Amino acid sequence: MSTYPGADDSKGQLIYRGAEADLVLGRWQGLEAVLKVRKPLAYRLPVLDDAIRRQRTLREAEMMHQAKKAGVATPFLYNVDVPSATLTMEYVRGDRLRDVVGSMTAKETEGAFFQFGRDAASLHSAGIMHGDLTTANVLRRDGSLVFLDFGLSYRTPRLEDHAVDIRLIKETLIGAHHREARSALEAFYRGYSEGVGPARHKAVLRQLRGIERRGRYARVE
Repeated sequence: MSTYPGADDSKGQLIYRGAEADLVLGRWQGLEAVLKVRKPLAYRLPVLDDAIRRQRTLREAEMMHQAKKAGVATPFLYNVDVPSATLTMEYVRGDRLRDVVGSMTAKETEGAFFQFGRDAASLHSAGIMHGDLTTANVLRRDGSLVFLDFGLSYRTPRLEDHAVDIRLIKETLIGAHHREARSALEAFYRGYSEGVGPARHKAVLRQLRGIERRGRYARVE
């Protein structure tokens, strides 16, 4: 057991170590909880590092709040500890979509990715880019989806930014879920189009094609 700020008795079990933050399973006010602890990074000046960690912690909390307002399920936030750059949130019991896509029926896959697309549309309609829109950051709980990890999210109405979100989920499906990719992506697009409307959907896909062309023909020096 390691010591982490914000947990009951300041203890918790490390469940994931990322480049920027640790995820810790612990308790808060008697509730099972996950703590996202942004760690000090030695390569940054301490004053700058502290400011960045505080700013990103506040922004992630705000993006989770805005996502909920837009109708997208996220873990409940229990506590935002800015000085320690720590978010304490609900421990969501469910399966990462990444881990269950291959075992779902065709009907379940269609339903899950239709909802995924509709929820992505809700985020974009609210001016939120998720920033890491992959099947690893969506939990399936009782047939519904819960979106995780808003650490790279920010407010933006730009087609380009929304198209980048769509590009990432498309690449994830093709790369990690090749067998289900075609049907899953078709269902995602149907949900997305229903959420943003056909005109906006077509505009985002045009932008996506432009991004893909630039990537295909970019020179590597």
